[in-house]
Amino acid sequence: MATKIAFFDAKSYDRENFNSTNGEFGFDITYYKERLSLNTVSLTKGMDAVCIFVNAECDYRVIERLKENGVKIIALRCAGFNNVDIKAAREAGIKVVRVPAYSPHAVAEYAVTLMLALNRKVYRSVYRTREGNFRLGGLMGFDMYGKTAGIIGMGRIAKELIKILRGFGMNILAYDLYPDEAFAKEYQVKMVTLDELYEGSDIISLHC
Repeated sequence: MATKIAFFDAKSYDRENFNSTNGEFGFDITYYKERLSLNTVSLTKGMDAVCIFVNAECDYRVIERLKENGVKIIALRCAGFNNVDIKAAREAGIKVVRVPAYSPHAVAEYAVTLMLALNRKVYRSVYRTREGNFRLGGLMGFDMYGKTAGIIGMGRIAKELIKILRGFGMNILAYDLYPDEAFAKEYQVKMVTLDELYEGSDIISLHC
């Protein structure tokens, strides 16, 4: 018998992507637009698993009901799990699984996109153009080449960002409680204190 999954807070793109992938696994997925909460937990009766997102309510009261309804797995479509009472789930014998990590390349690339948009006043220029205003005043940015980026926290995403910014010809300052000295040496990252980073950076990116 196929594993039954109650899929909460489902969007159209969720349905499309999961249905496409599910052909390989054959799960019996029921989609609900509502988020999991004490008011919707009754929808899990007879289900083997629930699939939830960041705004789900999964405290001890909900978990007690999940156990009563026969749910054995809580699967999160996100890396964070602060909205799940892990202790209550463990005591109920319900496994909790999550996304191990977001794509570090995708997040780093998007961070650079926002940096460029902010630096070059892209939003302001688009807004002006829509209004028929083609004045250039106040739209001046600066070359990122030769400037200094300060990176606070040097995890996987930050490391990918550093690689991209080095490609722009930027200097890199970084702060991390447990610095990766080998990576810093390879990509010419100068490890500094927070005060030094604040003082010496033209752009600061938070990864903490």
